[in-house]
Amino acid sequence: MNLIAIETSTENCAVALLHQGNATELKQVAPQKHAELVLGYLQALLDQQGLRKTDIDGIVFGQGPGAFTGVRIATSVVQGLALALDVPVLPVSTLKNLAHQIWFRDTEQQQRILVANDARMGEVYWAAFETKDELLIRLSADAICAPEALNTDGFDVCVGSAFKSMVAVREQVEVCDDLLPDAITLLDIAEVEFSSRAQNIIDIQPSYVREKVVFN
Repeated sequence: MNLIAIETSTENCAVALLHQGNATELKQVAPQKHAELVLGYLQALLDQQGLRKTDIDGIVFGQGPGAFTGVRIATSVVQGLALALDVPVLPVSTLKNLAHQIWFRDTEQQQRILVANDARMGEVYWAAFETKDELLIRLSADAICAPEALNTDGFDVCVGSAFKSMVAVREQVEVCDDLLPDAITLLDIAEVEFSSRAQNIIDIQPSYVREKVVFN
C-alpha cells in the first residue's frame, strides 16, 4: 500500500510517503509557507520513488487542533486529493501525534503523558494519554483551557509548546517542549489504525476545538 501523510497544523510543514514498507519524509519549520511547500514536497517524494498521484492508496493527515491556517491547508489539500483519487483518509489529532512520539521512544514503559500546545489568545490545546501494555491509550478528548488551569499532577511527561514558559512544571516532571507533530509519526499511527479507522473524506472535518479561531 502506498500511503501519504500530511501534517501542517503547527509551524512544521511535513509530508511523508510509505512505499513498499519504506517511509520517507520532507519537512521544514517554515511558518506562513505551508501552502507553498506542501504540494511540492508531495511531488518530490513521489518522483523519488517513480510514482504518480494515481498510485496513492490512502492518505493520513493531521486534522488539528493547531493554527487555523495550517489545519485548513492540510484539510483542503487532502480533500482535493482524496476526492480526485477516490481513496480513504485517516485523520489524526495533532496532540495524539506528540503523545505517540513520546510513547515510541520506549513502547514498553508505562507512563502518563500530558500534551499541551499553545493555542494563542491566552489558551492551550491539551489532551491526556497513558502508555500501558505496549499501547498508547487516550484518557481525554482534545480540549482547550487557560494555561493555569492545566493540572499536571500524576503525569510523568509533559510535552508540547505550552510548557515552554512553565518553569515550575519542569521541577516536577519531565518536559519536552521542542517536539513538533510530523508526518513520519502519522505513518506509524496509520500502520496500526488505517485499515479500521480510515473514512471517506466527505465524513471528515478539521478539528479546531474552539469555534473562535486565530488566523496564524
